Amino acid sequence: MAGKIGPRVIVQVGKGKNGKAVYSYMLKKIADNFGFTIEKKIPQRKGKNGRIIVQRGSVGRGSITVPLSARAKTPKGNTRTASIPIPEGMTIPKIQAFLQKAKKNKPEYFVSMDGRSWPVN
Repeated sequence: MAGKIGPRVIVQVGKGKNGKAVYSYMLKKIADNFGFTIEKKIPQRKGKNGRIIVQRGSVGRGSITVPLSARAKTPKGNTRTASIPIPEGMTIPKIQAFLQKAKKNKPEYFVSMDGRSWPVN
């Protein structure tokens, strides 16, 4: 059984094809570590039959792995990393633009879902 890992928040990661905002539902400690802007108002949209649906984001894609900071190491000396959920439709250039918006602990690279490392700049 997995234990609780903490509260989650909604962060805008970019714009979709139609120009609407795309969101990620990530751990609060990760959003705070990188200094991402947390959405204070929960985004909503109209679903089928006109009902209002809470839009969480990060559905249907996967996660990228990002180093927490240049100095964060495990006891064995490996770099400490965090997984950030990425919603469907986010391309590598869009992910790079999102990670460049980090206000603190700006990552130098990230690892995509296929295991490939990509630079952020």
